[in-house]
Amino acid sequence: MKIQKLNVKTLMKRKSISILKLAVILGGAVISLAGTVNAQSENQRSDTNIADNPHLRSSNSSSTSSSSSSKTSDKDKSFVAEASGGGSQEVEDGKVAESRGQSAQVKKIGARMVADHSKANKELMALAKSKGLGVSMAKARQFSGADFDARYLATAEADHKKDIKLFEKEASSGDDKEIKAFAAKTLPTLKEHLAMIEQARKKK
Repeated sequence: MKIQKLNVKTLMKRKSISILKLAVILGGAVISLAGTVNAQSENQRSDTNIADNPHLRSSNSSSTSSSSSSKTSDKDKSFVAEASGGGSQEVEDGKVAESRGQSAQVKKIGARMVADHSKANKELMALAKSKGLGVSMAKARQFSGADFDARYLATAEADHKKDIKLFEKEASSGDDKEIKAFAAKTLPTLKEHLAMIEQARKKK
């Protein structure tokens, strides 16, 4: 009987130890699960704060949009600004020459300037937009008077000589491949314009 009593007591002790171990394991699992849930809820709150905060959204978007323009060198940025300004100037002046030119030749040159430079400007603006760059715009200059044709042609000649140097420099030493290619592709048209203008001036 004593042996049986000892066995019962031993068995009860073993059961108590097993139950205690089980409780410890379950308690640890609950604590671990609670920590995971808490971390997930913190992440969700953080994401929600970013989504709901317009200042955080704007800072993210601005850094993304400015990254493309920051990759463009100052040399290429300067070219885009000058080329777009010069191109828009040729369009506006060409419109004036087309409507007020005294000779058919000057009217024809004005129309050619409007057509060619409008096409080039559209391409350059699309290129500038894709890189997050700004462009320049110009207003028409006044060439009114008895010597309208002579004044317009002289100005157009000077502008095209300047433009050709600008485009030649970009085509040979530009950093951005696409902007550089645009300059090289547009150069022949600018040279055609200059030859046309110089020929018209000789007849005056």
